[in-house]
Amino acid sequence: MNKILILFIFSQIAFAQKTIVKTSLHFSGKINKYPIEMTIEFIQGQDSVSGSYYYLKNSKDMPIFTKGTYKAGQIKLEETTYTAAKKGNVPAKTGSFVLQLDNEHKLSGIWQNVKKDKKFDATLTCLEDLSVFNPKNYTYKLNPHKGKAENMNGELADNFLISKLDIFNAKKEKVQTLSGFNKAIYEKDAAVELEDLNFDGLLDIKIPIYFPDRIKYDGGFLYFVYDKTKKQFIRNTKLEELEYLHFDQRNKEFIKYEADGNGNETDSYYKWSNNNFYLIKKVESFEDSDKTTYTEYEIKNNKSVKVKQYQK
Repeated sequence: MNKILILFIFSQIAFAQKTIVKTSLHFSGKINKYPIEMTIEFIQGQDSVSGSYYYLKNSKDMPIFTKGTYKAGQIKLEETTYTAAKKGNVPAKTGSFVLQLDNEHKLSGIWQNVKKDKKFDATLTCLEDLSVFNPKNYTYKLNPHKGKAENMNGELADNFLISKLDIFNAKKEKVQTLSGFNKAIYEKDAAVELEDLNFDGLLDIKIPIYFPDRIKYDGGFLYFVYDKTKKQFIRNTKLEELEYLHFDQRNKEFIKYEADGNGNETDSYYKWSNNNFYLIKKVESFEDSDKTTYTEYEIKNNKSVKVKQYQK
């Protein structure tokens, strides 16, 4: 009996300590003479990496997806493009990278096509400043545990929940605890994602959460922005109201995409100003119209003010 109890306690401790930590770094540079923007996602404790890049002449709507390894400062990536077909998107291997990541977080190396008969130099610079806060010097521990949360029927049901994040430095000293929430997550393996949310060059924290009472839009994030002066992460509940967001490092704006599945879609674009964010553009398409409606805003007196609306 005691042996079973000890095993149970050990399993609960191991479960509570399991946190997946992902870091998204963004790079700007060139393959030969062609400008590109690249994102690479690193997972703490693993050598696998993934991401995408796009040529500026093609825009971010035409990404090339990458997957590979990161070992001893060397990043090897295989790239894949997708072509639309009747049976779905058809993948095709189109090339690969071998890149070195130096101490200043610059990438340099070679891109070659899949036939290996064309090779070009590739050089990129990291957009984030890791000298102030480098996530590899810290460990992050969420406290996933079983609890109750309301489901789609309005009933309390079993879910995995999180209520705090502890951050430790390289000396294993706790430097901050983020708390004040009790949210459901998709699975027991809780995740922490680091990405620059306000485009100040410093990595911030977002924690994926789950809304079990919804059918659509059942996911979002808790957002914590790094304060360089306080050397602390500060929760941004206003950002959380927008839930799931895409952050565009090149244009320094973030976007909320919405679609009802019937052909009605809205893309809302936001920019930061004086530690706050404002709506600057809205792009809407409707099922009963072949035109797209554009609404533009300017930031005036700490408000988003509509200045133009047109269709095309």
